[in-house]
Amino acid sequence: MSIHSTRTQVLVVGAGPVGLMAALRLREQGVDVRIIEQQSEHAAHIFPVVLHPMTLRLLASLGLTDVLFWRGRPVSHLAIYTEGERRAVLDLPEVAGLSSGALTLPQDVLRKALTNALSNRGVSVEWNTRLASLQQDAQAVRGWLEASLPHRHAIDEATPPRASSFEADYVIGCDGYDSVVREALGITLVEHGSLHGYAFFDATTRRAGSEAQLAVSESSCNAFYPLQGGLARFSFQLTGALHRAPDLNALDELITARMPWHHEQVETCEWGGVAEFRHAIVSDFGRGRVWLAGEAAHSTGPLGVQSLNVGLDEASELALGIGEALRNPSADSFGDDYSAGRTLQWRELLGLSQRASLGPRSPAWAWRNFHRILSCLPASRKDLDDLLDQLRLTRNDE
Repeated sequence: MSIHSTRTQVLVVGAGPVGLMAALRLREQGVDVRIIEQQSEHAAHIFPVVLHPMTLRLLASLGLTDVLFWRGRPVSHLAIYTEGERRAVLDLPEVAGLSSGALTLPQDVLRKALTNALSNRGVSVEWNTRLASLQQDAQAVRGWLEASLPHRHAIDEATPPRASSFEADYVIGCDGYDSVVREALGITLVEHGSLHGYAFFDATTRRAGSEAQLAVSESSCNAFYPLQGGLARFSFQLTGALHRAPDLNALDELITARMPWHHEQVETCEWGGVAEFRHAIVSDFGRGRVWLAGEAAHSTGPLGVQSLNVGLDEASELALGIGEALRNPSADSFGDDYSAGRTLQWRELLGLSQRASLGPRSPAWAWRNFHRILSCLPASRKDLDDLLDQLRLTRNDE
């Protein structure tokens, strides 16, 4: 693959769903966009994700929901358990014209749908291409890219990656937790709280339906989401190390302790894994002509899949703001409003600012577990307010 040192209006760094969304939104507006990804096309592990109602609305506006639903499983309700009791069943906000409030599906299906839509608009991802350096001034962003062969053999190891320069009006960094764009800007990712481990299992289950479940205790948060094909994703927050392989025996132990109502319904464990997560948010969402979206800007626990879904919304907002700035250079900068709004949103989602308060009708169990529940809800913005209303918690903007 050769790289041409040509100027582009916007360079998007990172070709996960967030980066692809940014590039697609830009192309919709006729913006010249280039998207690079340092990994190879098939490097990422395939795992299921939960698409929020807000995300489904966004994807519907791009004409992509039909291609997703044939591989996904609709989820319309979320049951919440605390202290081992079934406390509430929340109706996930509806999406006009669709059959559910949320959708579970393999992330590669989402990524492929976005990649195909982008390709249909004349843009291909430049795989195996990394951002090597970046500088900006009032007129443009400039830097260097390095491209390597997709399958390097021992004989190629002495051959350095091919370097090329770039110039762009704007750069959007969607390159994940270890963001090179964020590092080049000198922006700090401020961590909050301890590192938490989670165990994940994809298991066959006799439990069908469209209900997800959240089981919360003082020491852990745990989730169940139905998947297509008789599978379900079980996720458990670990209170220490997992002292055995993440297999069926480990799953049985965790279900017995955390979700005993599933004990007789799990048949096999198709996959298991362990990962660690920490709450974090950037000190600033960008500067000048370079901006961040997705996990380049924030990190949270995995149960509500909020980093991905809010990141997709951020990518859309950034793309629309940049498109307007390119059409109307004399307009006020979009960046300050973007950074301030997203900082406030994430401070609330991470429990650093109070999004809701105890009202006269609030159940004690909901308020007692509010901060643990908030980051696990599959919603944001007005959809999250809808779920808080169902929990009878008083929003602080009222």
